[in-house]
Amino acid sequence: MAGGFWSGLNQGPVRIAAIAFSLVAMLAFGAIWHAERSRLNEERSQAAQLAAARVQAMELGIERILGATYALAAMLQQGNGKIEDFEATAKHMLASYPGAVALQLAPRGIVRQVFPLRGAEETIGYDLLRDPVRGAQMLKASETRQLVVVGPFALLQGGMAAAGRLPVFLTDGRGHEVFWGFAIVLFSLPDVLAQARLSDLTGRGYAYSLLRGTSSGDDKRLIAASSAVPVDPVQQSLQLAGVSWTLNVAPSAGWGDPYGLLWKAAAGLVISLLLARQAARQARSMAANKARQQALEQWIAQRAADLQRFAEVTAHHLQEPARRVVSFSGRLREQLAGRVEDQEVQMSLDVICEQAMRLRSLLCDLELYLAADQPLGKSEPCDAEKTVRAVLAGLSEQTAQTGARVSVGQLPLAFIDAPRLARMFEIALDNALRHGRGGQPLRIDISGHPRGNCVRYSISDNGPGVEETYRERVFRVFERLSSRGEGTGVGLAILRRIAESAGGCAWLEASPEGGCCVVLELPSGRRGEAFVGGCRCPER
Repeated sequence: MAGGFWSGLNQGPVRIAAIAFSLVAMLAFGAIWHAERSRLNEERSQAAQLAAARVQAMELGIERILGATYALAAMLQQGNGKIEDFEATAKHMLASYPGAVALQLAPRGIVRQVFPLRGAEETIGYDLLRDPVRGAQMLKASETRQLVVVGPFALLQGGMAAAGRLPVFLTDGRGHEVFWGFAIVLFSLPDVLAQARLSDLTGRGYAYSLLRGTSSGDDKRLIAASSAVPVDPVQQSLQLAGVSWTLNVAPSAGWGDPYGLLWKAAAGLVISLLLARQAARQARSMAANKARQQALEQWIAQRAADLQRFAEVTAHHLQEPARRVVSFSGRLREQLAGRVEDQEVQMSLDVICEQAMRLRSLLCDLELYLAADQPLGKSEPCDAEKTVRAVLAGLSEQTAQTGARVSVGQLPLAFIDAPRLARMFEIALDNALRHGRGGQPLRIDISGHPRGNCVRYSISDNGPGVEETYRERVFRVFERLSSRGEGTGVGLAILRRIAESAGGCAWLEASPEGGCCVVLELPSGRRGEAFVGGCRCPER
């Protein structure tokens, strides 16, 4: 998948730019849409609050004016259907109810008294119950005993008004309530609307309309409106004595903000283009870097392979001259035996033979070290215990010479090729037999146990051991702690190289008996389990 991604980068930075542009544009326009929705909701909420405040102000003003009808009804009930000096009383009451423009009394539904009378003379004698438009409504009000509000209508003396008509009932001599008529108050709609500051909405950039009934009802009638018609308005209702008034409010310029939306869209488009351009540059840069990295990795791999091949060929071809030096130095020593009595000559020949054999051993071990990371067979679960016993059989003579006692515990399976597993145990045991000799009989213990996805083997002895300072140093190629010691100094380096190439590791510890302990950690070879990742080795 990763290769396909980088291949895509190499093939089309333009495609990456197109993808980046699409994603950023989607995010940008999504953010713009969300912001526009939030702005619209906020504006509608503000408009609804303004409309609610105006409706509440109108409701309070009208309810206060309608209170005059209840005052008239109380006086009629107290005066048994009469109000002494009605004109003076009505004049005083109009001063107490701002917005009220006239008071009327209509016994049995017929208007008999009006204040002020000037300009309203024609209303005297008008039968409300026989009104062709509102007669049925007034009749129903007399039956339900509830106040009704009618209007708007034009006053004879000019202006728009509405009227509150309250049915009044008196108690007769037998204790029965009898319909007397209506106590009526007329109020000026412009005054009520002015008290509610409805016209201030236009100064704040809003259009409005006030309707009697709902905007979708059959009894729809315009009460007041701004010059601009509200489009898709918010609505607030006012319930007045069984009649619903609806205030519609909307911005004069509409809810949309085309210029702001255009600027936001343009900004989103510019940002999308800039980010797409940057993405294309980044894609080209990443593709170029990846190509350089791949080229460098190939160059390093090629150089490492060349160096590995050179070292292997060199080690192999140097073995033949070394073998001949060993062979001819041995023949020379045999030919001169008994002929040359000079001890220095014999010593020189001995040194030549010894160093030639050492050179040959070094070259052989170097060749083994270079090939140690290459499997010598199929990697599979190997029986470590069986392998160790086969290795001990091969080292039986050396074990007998040292008098070492070797104990082998139960060893778990390891996932590796069998020849290299045997080689590691052979190196560790040979190292213990060579260097584990001390002042007491040599004892070698071989144990193992599972450790997560790995198995850990320990080959410990009771010899002199290795100081902690040198425990890492002995794994270097050709590294020996003493120039007089046996071996080439390559064995432990081969052991670690094998372990690491198999996904494990190797290190030295102090054994419980005070000697040296070679620790091998390898992938587990338990049946039915797949090895994932490498073993967790201690830091060096």
